[in-house]
Amino acid sequence: MKGTIRLTKQIYLILALCLISSVAFFNYAKAAPPPSPTPKYGGIFKFSVAEPFSLGFPGTMTGQTDGQTSSVCLETLFRFDANANMVPLLATDWKANPAAKTITVTLRKGVKFHDGTNFNASACKWNLDQYRGGGRPELKKVSSIDVVDEYTVRLNLSEFDNTIVTSFANGGDAGRMISPTAFNTNGKAWCEKNPIGTGPFQFVSWQKEVAIKWKRFDGYWDGKPYLDGIEMLRIAEATVALMAFKAGDLHMLTPFSLPSLNDAKALEKEGKYNFAVPPEGQVPALAGYAKDPKSPFADLRVRQALAYAVDVKTLCSAFGLGYWIVQNQWATPGTWGYSPNVVGYPYNPQKAKDLLAQAGYPNGFKTSAHFWNMTPAYLDEMSAIQLQLKAVGIDVTLDPLQRPGFAEMASLGKGWNGIVRMQGFVSPDPLLKYAGVAAGQEFAGVYLPPEFTALYAQATSAPDFATKQKLVHQLMKLATDKYCIAAHLYLQPAPIFKSKKIHDDLYGVIPFRWLSPKTWLE
Repeated sequence: MKGTIRLTKQIYLILALCLISSVAFFNYAKAAPPPSPTPKYGGIFKFSVAEPFSLGFPGTMTGQTDGQTSSVCLETLFRFDANANMVPLLATDWKANPAAKTITVTLRKGVKFHDGTNFNASACKWNLDQYRGGGRPELKKVSSIDVVDEYTVRLNLSEFDNTIVTSFANGGDAGRMISPTAFNTNGKAWCEKNPIGTGPFQFVSWQKEVAIKWKRFDGYWDGKPYLDGIEMLRIAEATVALMAFKAGDLHMLTPFSLPSLNDAKALEKEGKYNFAVPPEGQVPALAGYAKDPKSPFADLRVRQALAYAVDVKTLCSAFGLGYWIVQNQWATPGTWGYSPNVVGYPYNPQKAKDLLAQAGYPNGFKTSAHFWNMTPAYLDEMSAIQLQLKAVGIDVTLDPLQRPGFAEMASLGKGWNGIVRMQGFVSPDPLLKYAGVAAGQEFAGVYLPPEFTALYAQATSAPDFATKQKLVHQLMKLATDKYCIAAHLYLQPAPIFKSKKIHDDLYGVIPFRWLSPKTWLE
């Protein structure tokens, strides 16, 4: 009987432990997150883009649209991660020697172009020499390039420049690699329309104002991509693109095809889509043509009046809807180059009028304002700025331009009369962001005093980061507070909306719209 009682107690104890374990397991299972979906092969990823200008020859790419569109095919030597740190891509490492004025880049082995030819040091040198020969400013200080061995190149500099390696990442075009064989066989004009790179997707076709199509490159060095292909659709009417996205005909809605930020807020409220707010965006500024001494903007007081006349905070609130960030310098808030000591020009229309009177324009003057009319919102925004300028006496006629006309005026050195809306994307390195401006090539005509160009040169040749940061902060204050080279407006990040069928794309998370080769569709 005692043995039976002892055994019964043991059974009860076991049952109790089992019950406790079951409850614990149930609670754990209930609290545990669902397993990540397993990636699947197949599918065509469709989204809308702005029409590029040059798709396959980096030397004639004139804006972010060209590089971002072709980046699934033409890879750069490095890329940025989500924190804007440079990480390897076609290059695995680099070493700078400021004393010897050299930069040595180690390349990835086992990479092939889509035409079957090898990517190696000879191909890399050819690409960099092509870019240098085109007169672009990023590699202006590279005097020659040596092939050290099959997978190492050495850049020899006329003077050391710490921004050169940054230009090899996906924020620019200098480090974008194409097949030398394809170029030598077909020529530059052919390459501009038929990109041959090393990326996860291979070019299929480009029907202008309709679509750009890419197919999976099975020989990709980082493994076979999941997607069968990508279709980048050109939908001129933003409202049509929005309807196509809502109908499921597009998997992603990019800022180029977003009718307005009001539509972005509405999409957010629906809760049906994933979205990302990129860490970068357009960073416009208004610059008067100051190269001509007869121009009103050759006078510092007029440039300052232009800055005081624009109510940037109100524009941010009215048009940015919480997405935009006020700017008062080239560097953006939160980055290492941003100087907290810059005062800037807070909205003060009376101060603007007083400065104009002191400069000899008590009744103001008439001028024009040129800008790339990339989206309908740009015209609305510039119309609001037009009213604010008119209120202080600067009577502006707006000149909305299409991409080629704006590029000719702003990027290719033609210049302008009156005011231009300086357009460009933020860069992790503010020195690189306006390298063309400092070189007097891009937006040629802004006021660049010798003190500014000398300090810019010191900052780019700084041998270490601490020295560079200190000089950059001085440069930010000099450019804004002392010379008012441009009237800064805001950083304009715009949300990117995605179907919940898209996974692991990182588009809008990694700077400069980099699309992960591991993207897949559910």
